Amino acid sequence: MQSFQDVNLGNDLSDEALLYAIAGGAVWAMDSLYERYHRLLYSLAYRVVDDHQVAEDLLQEAFLAVWRRSDTYSPQVGAARSWLISILHHRAIDHLRKLRRRSNIQEAPLEALEFDERVAVEDAWDVAWRDIQKSQVRAALLKIPPEQRLVIELSYFQGWTHSEIAEGTQIPLGTVKARMRLGLQRLKRVLAEMGLDEA
Repeated sequence: MQSFQDVNLGNDLSDEALLYAIAGGAVWAMDSLYERYHRLLYSLAYRVVDDHQVAEDLLQEAFLAVWRRSDTYSPQVGAARSWLISILHHRAIDHLRKLRRRSNIQEAPLEALEFDERVAVEDAWDVAWRDIQKSQVRAALLKIPPEQRLVIELSYFQGWTHSEIAEGTQIPLGTVKARMRLGLQRLKRVLAEMGLDEA
C-alpha cells in the first residue's frame, strides 16, 4: 500500500530512479512520474492531434507503455524525459497514420481510380524504390541518439519550428538547434553508409 513516505520519496528521486522503481512494481513511483510529466506529455499530444479526448487517450496509452516497458529503459540511450516524450510521440504519430489511411480509403472510390491515368501508369519500380528509401530512412533514424531523433521527427514530420520544439519539450532553444544539427549530420553519414547519400 502506498504511504505518505513513498510519495515524498518519489518527489526527491530522479526520473531514472523512478523508472527503476516502476520496473520493480512500485505504484508510488508511477504516480510520482505521472505527476511530473502528465502536463507536458498531454500538451505535446494535443499539439499533434488537436483533439482533447484523443490527447487524453494517448497520454494514458503512453503511461501504460511506461508501466509495462520501464525495464527496457537504459540511461545510455538518453535521458528518461526524452524516452517518455518519444513514447508519447510515436503513439501520436501512429494515431495520425491510422486516420490518414482511413481517410484515403474513404476519399478514393474505385471508379475514380479507374479513370485516373496517373494511378494506372505509375512505374512499379519507382514505387518500389521509394518504399525502399523510406524504410532505409526510418532504419537510419533509429541509429541516431533518441534526443536527436526526436527533434528531427518533430521538425520534419510534424512541421514544428525550433521554437515550438523548445517550448513543447522544455529544452533550451540552443540545445534544440545543436541536437538538430548533430542529428542531421549523423543521419547523413548513416544514409551515406547505406548508399542513400544522393537521396
